[in-house]
Amino acid sequence: MPRTADDPFAGVDLSGLSPSQRRTISEAARDFQDVAAGRKPTFARFDEGAALPSDGGTTFYVGHGYRLTILCSLSGFGELVGTVYGPVLVFDEDFAPGNTREIISTRFYTNEQLRALLKE
Repeated sequence: MPRTADDPFAGVDLSGLSPSQRRTISEAARDFQDVAAGRKPTFARFDEGAALPSDGGTTFYVGHGYRLTILCSLSGFGELVGTVYGPVLVFDEDFAPGNTREIISTRFYTNEQLRALLKE
């Protein structure tokens, strides 16, 4: 898959990583981009063991070396009512032992905006 600006690893040379590490980064990046564009993840699979929160539709997925949360939480800001939506990527600790293992891209959508995004 071509690397694009919404890829969380855009512009990063992955050639020094092992094949397994490149797979983790590539699949996680693709899933991240899928969710940001309103699509289901390509690689990660639904985590049937995760508890489902009652927040509007947040769901959990598991990939090769990472977990992916599709945050979909009913939200209000003043008189604005809608949903905060987007991908939350958390790498396994043995793969990403540093201080931060998460990459997040969420934003607020009105109900109409979210419906349009998820239909694309």
